[in-house]
Amino acid sequence: MRFAAASLICLLMASARVLAAEPAALSPQQEHGKKVYNGLCVFCHAPGLWGTTTLAKRMDKQHAVLDGRTDLAPATIRVAVRVGIGSMPPLRKTEVTDSDLDAVIAYLTRAGGNR
Repeated sequence: MRFAAASLICLLMASARVLAAEPAALSPQQEHGKKVYNGLCVFCHAPGLWGTTTLAKRMDKQHAVLDGRTDLAPATIRVAVRVGIGSMPPLRKTEVTDSDLDAVIAYLTRAGGNR
């Protein structure tokens, strides 16, 4: 009986670790935002590239990878994209639509980041 109880406890603990390690599912809007981000933003904001390296110098390495952050505010993202910030040029609505930008914002501001 003790062996069965101990086995059950070990199984439950292992299951809890697996469940905790799985990232939360993305909503359809967040999924679309991830696709837009990977098709447009990642060319500067992937690890080791210009935008990420610049952010690491301005802030720190922890805050440099945008899709791993949990502290981004929607208004900050919108202004950075539409007005530009530092070496990032502004993007026109013909380059990224308001709908696509809303999706990117939903993706970047989801709870827990991309871990």
